[in-house]
Amino acid sequence: MLEDHAEFGFRADVRQERLIIVFRGELDIYADEVLAAPLARLARESRRDLVLDLGAVTFLDCGGLTLLCRARDAARPRGTRVVLVVDNPFFHKILRLGGLTAAFEITEDLETALMTGAEGSPV
Repeated sequence: MLEDHAEFGFRADVRQERLIIVFRGELDIYADEVLAAPLARLARESRRDLVLDLGAVTFLDCGGLTLLCRARDAARPRGTRVVLVVDNPFFHKILRLGGLTAAFEITEDLETALMTGAEGSPV
């Protein structure tokens, strides 16, 4: 049987009191189906501000936007800041067309995301 889906995933790390989620591969509807629950659990249970790094993402569509919004929504009840690291101009356009540029704090690189004033306590 031929499998017709690209590899994708994320890894989580804590750096400078922030929970950093580094995504890789294609963030589409299939990635949303597979990654939504573990990502939401991390975002909901962490006591840290959240940085979502799209630097290693090769494709982003409305399914990927849904995944990012789910993480934001899971973190929101605690007042957690959610920062997107987006260096791809096409992804900036997708966020703009999706009406999400005001829904996230967006930076061009991880170092800038880590320099912004965030407060967090240990998980």
